[in-house]
Amino acid sequence: MNMVIKNISKETFSRYGHVIEYDSSKKENFQVILNEFDAVGWRIAVNKIDAKSVSRIARHPNTMESFEPVTGVTLIIVAPPENVDNFEVFLLDRPVCVNKNVWHATICLSEYSIVKICENVTVESEFHDYNKEIGVRVFMAGMN
Repeated sequence: MNMVIKNISKETFSRYGHVIEYDSSKKENFQVILNEFDAVGWRIAVNKIDAKSVSRIARHPNTMESFEPVTGVTLIIVAPPENVDNFEVFLLDRPVCVNKNVWHATICLSEYSIVKICENVTVESEFHDYNKEIGVRVFMAGMN
């Protein structure tokens, strides 16, 4: 199966969550992108990603989760809550926040990558195991 790595934009990622970006058309310097109105704590983490493929994907029914690239080249795999097999792959070159219940996983193209993550302090997780590896193979033009 060949997959296309997509670029993240408000339009391409809206099915899965929000792009975290400054809106220069607004006059406010401080712009709130998202709110969590339930009384919960939160945490900030950094994740070192060195996997080149995954066979498992997760979702969290109780928290949104931000993925903010720090170093390296990361791909984020996302699928809608209702169809875990209908996944898409995006180049994580800008911060995003994945909605609750959206299936997601990360892999990297570089030796490793670091991604900053913000989420509720207590995270409920559900997992789905694929019967195959999801990964990327790079082909060079003119090379066999």
